[in-house]
Amino acid sequence: MIPVRGAPTKNGWPWVTLGLIAVNVLVFLYTLKIGPDAALALFWKGGAVPSKLSKVKLLTSLTSFWLMATVFISLFLHAGWAHLLGNMWFLWLFGEGLEDDLGHWRYLGFYLFAGFFACLFHVLAASSITAPLIGASGAIAGVMGAYLVRLPQSPIRTLSFLRLRLEILHIPAFVWLFLWLALQFYGLKQGGPVAWVAHLGGFAIGIFGVTLFVPVKPQLAKVAIGHNPQVRQTLKIRTTRQAPKKRRSPVKKK
Repeated sequence: MIPVRGAPTKNGWPWVTLGLIAVNVLVFLYTLKIGPDAALALFWKGGAVPSKLSKVKLLTSLTSFWLMATVFISLFLHAGWAHLLGNMWFLWLFGEGLEDDLGHWRYLGFYLFAGFFACLFHVLAASSITAPLIGASGAIAGVMGAYLVRLPQSPIRTLSFLRLRLEILHIPAFVWLFLWLALQFYGLKQGGPVAWVAHLGGFAIGIFGVTLFVPVKPQLAKVAIGHNPQVRQTLKIRTTRQAPKKRRSPVKKK
């Protein structure tokens, strides 16, 4: 079975998701153009190196600022076609629906927020590693964790060949997300060059951090006020209290 499309959008095109995919693809094509040696140098320069980041205390120098900037730059660097296409596929599957749910700018902020903290999880878990961390996996894992909280029942359109014919099934998102999560724990146990901790950390950030980016709907605010006795009583007093009458000054007779 192959997942091909996430939840249908209600608020137009997912411009931020499409833009993120476009930037990642363009950066990758640039690394192909400059050649493997120059691309490798770029990975070392722009990738997030745990052994260096773990030593940053305060942003008191240009070096410190650059090291923190590599956390975001690394989100747009990929080592190969499989690395790029795998990440962009999952970003398209789950980013579209989450962007529709949060709104364009909140979604972009959340994406960078998740990518930043996913990288920090990796740094905390492997502070002595000198190899650079690159790829959007941590940020996308955050998107997936948020999707589990916000849109767990949303149907994921899936190509199926189980009955020896091509079918499109609608499988709830939580099924694919829990399957992905199980694979991350399996990969963590097996080890290897993949930053599994960044994936799991990003997923956790998505679950617990997405509420910071959820827009407050006006009707919910009205309900909250209506069910708050203290606020309701205050409003009642203000609306029923009459303004004091002005006293007329006595007329002086000559």
